[in-house]
Amino acid sequence: MFNWFVRARDWYFSQPRWIFEAVTFGLALLVGLLVMPALIYVAGRVALREYQNGGPFALYGDFLKGFFTLRESCWIVALGPYAFIMLFRAFRLVLRKV
Repeated sequence: MFNWFVRARDWYFSQPRWIFEAVTFGLALLVGLLVMPALIYVAGRVALREYQNGGPFALYGDFLKGFFTLRESCWIVALGPYAFIMLFRAFRLVLRKV
């Protein structure tokens, strides 16, 4: 049933280092661009009520506009998942050395 997942995982881990890192960065950036704004919207809706400019699509529009106009906050949100992966790798490396 999950044969496609096993094949994809095997392909992913068998790639050369630079392709592995490029795919990892691309997937993390995709999560940062698509999933993170939705999570921010849900958290803001629970804590602060409705988004001032409209609904979730207005938030996505504002986020992408800020992303392409090089606003730092939007880039931090977009690159956050990759930064978390790198931080996790660094902690794992330190724990292996201990």
